[in-house]
Amino acid sequence: MLYTTVKTLVKSYYHTRFKITVVGQDRIPKTGPVIICSNHISEYDPPLVATSVEREMSFFAKSELFKIPVLGYLISRLNALPVERGKSDRAALKKSIEVLGEGNMMLVFPEGSRSKTGKLQNLQQGASFMAVKSGAQIVPTAIKGSYDRKKGVTIVFGKPIDTKALVEDGMNRKDVTLKITEDINNLLFSD
Repeated sequence: MLYTTVKTLVKSYYHTRFKITVVGQDRIPKTGPVIICSNHISEYDPPLVATSVEREMSFFAKSELFKIPVLGYLISRLNALPVERGKSDRAALKKSIEVLGEGNMMLVFPEGSRSKTGKLQNLQQGASFMAVKSGAQIVPTAIKGSYDRKKGVTIVFGKPIDTKALVEDGMNRKDVTLKITEDINNLLFSD
């Protein structure tokens, strides 16, 4: 209930403030474990992705935010999972695999931080690890443009990556990460 209410309010705000185009929304699986893997250009990205997808999703938020009384309570109710930034957080990975194991959706920005140049940075292997362990499909996602009323921002959802098939073909986490990188870059540079 809270998730849906907040999502509706944020979506209204975003579409009033920014020029937003969504492409490929129909490519997102309607059921089963899914990881949305997106590039990261702005602090506006997480709500943009969440409001562009029909399904409810979980996401990582830095652990310090959970210590702020009202904010910590609110983001917990909005499916945020605490993560220790700057190091491998096994507890966060374990919790995300549980969430995916229940057939839910996760939003991940595998660059680990926002890109200052707009170019895709090297991806960390956390998303690949979660996908391989849970059997989740990965939807490569590109955010292009500018959060500007005139120029506008476009979010493009790519074709889902069948992680199970890649693992059966002998690919490891590093290979899956390279596949995600390639797919996101293709979306970023396509018209």
